[in-house]
Amino acid sequence: MAAKTYIFDLKAELDSGHPITGVYNVDDALAAAELNLENISADKITTPQEAADATDATEYNALADADKNLWATVLSWDTINLNAGVGLAAATGIWSGAAGTITRPALIATRTKLINRATELNLQFKTVAVDHVIKARTLP
Repeated sequence: MAAKTYIFDLKAELDSGHPITGVYNVDDALAAAELNLENISADKITTPQEAADATDATEYNALADADKNLWATVLSWDTINLNAGVGLAAATGIWSGAAGTITRPALIATRTKLINRATELNLQFKTVAVDHVIKARTLP
């Protein structure tokens, strides 16, 4: 049963419209393209490499030793959640004020990614084919 529910979810989406672009195009191929367009911002976990790459060397060198040690600890984690919890608290504490005028916005940019509507809806497929749209639109 679960394998077929995606088509009903897709039908509901096509009937209700895209949250950003509105009503889906009546052309099935164009509607599929609208569903596949990566235009929805979603939270993601930051990798230590992304956080290290976002760290401005001059700002890092200006940090107090305690903050350098804390940032090194954060960068040693497997993943860093900069949207909530300890990761956000540590980054906010270290990179507040003048200490993070370059690093802070660069870190913020690592917290999100663009996804398409099919991914956001958690459909069975991450790319919507024209055939999917046609099948969904033929459902009652």
